[in-house]
Amino acid sequence: MNARRSRILNEFSLWVAMSAARQGCPVRGKKLYPFLQSVDLTAIIDGEHEWTADGFESWHEAQAVGLAIAARIPIGWSAKLIAMLLKTRVYTGREGHDSLTPLVHPPIDNALVAEIRRRYPLHDSRKSKLRSLCDAGVPITRIVTYEQYRDVIRGLREVATRENCTLFETESLWSARDADDPVANA
Repeated sequence: MNARRSRILNEFSLWVAMSAARQGCPVRGKKLYPFLQSVDLTAIIDGEHEWTADGFESWHEAQAVGLAIAARIPIGWSAKLIAMLLKTRVYTGREGHDSLTPLVHPPIDNALVAEIRRRYPLHDSRKSKLRSLCDAGVPITRIVTYEQYRDVIRGLREVATRENCTLFETESLWSARDADDPVANA
């Protein structure tokens, strides 16, 4: 990838993450940029490093905890901001090794969880564990430990298996057109 394209993706990913923070992150605007830039994406975007699930999870936990501590924000928010960076750089921008595609986490938000609630109603007891894991992601400020975040991701992995998609592609379950619909977000 050429240097200009990489720079554009980097700047855009920072803007995307900062824009997501407007939805309630305790640190917003230009104050957020130095914290976002502290996330070490070097190994992620180099394209040389083949990733395993354990390797990615270790990297992700270290970065999410580090960002949360540095910015003094909940783990849920740090994980969402990292997901926005990776969504732009890895999934959309195709930076990094192909082994990342099935490993990248989706940004957890109300609209995604609302769609999971709609697709997997509680009256089916086989779905109660999946729902309780995913429901723990709303609101995102409730996720204050990485273990809580890991539980939400476990629920989303189960959704991905049922929907026959990658973990990140659970993001495709919701529509931006429905995101502000109070009925869909109930």
